[in-house]
Amino acid sequence: MDGRCDKHPFEPADRTCRTCGGEFCTDCLVFSHGPRKPPYCVSCALAAAGVRSSASRPTAVSKRDLRKKLRAERKAAKVASKSGQAAPVRVVEYEFTITDDGRIERPAERAS
Repeated sequence: MDGRCDKHPFEPADRTCRTCGGEFCTDCLVFSHGPRKPPYCVSCALAAAGVRSSASRPTAVSKRDLRKKLRAERKAAKVASKSGQAAPVRVVEYEFTITDDGRIERPAERAS
């Protein structure tokens, strides 16, 4: 739970999947029951719809823990909206530079 999408590591996670508990960006989430209900990731949505039963990942988090986390996120958003502040945002930092020829260098690569 580092605040990054499980499938796109450079994208910040928006919400968690209601079944597997993985964190995903908005492109990886399916809101099959509307925006107010917890979303599915694509794999769990396919399994829930009966399209592909083998698509679902094994449950990594218990339902109780998922509900606790969802409750905490809702409470934080509610407190932020009442106080007139923006909802809490997780900051994801990456250390890399892009060279003139378009290559990506990470700090460990520059040291050698």
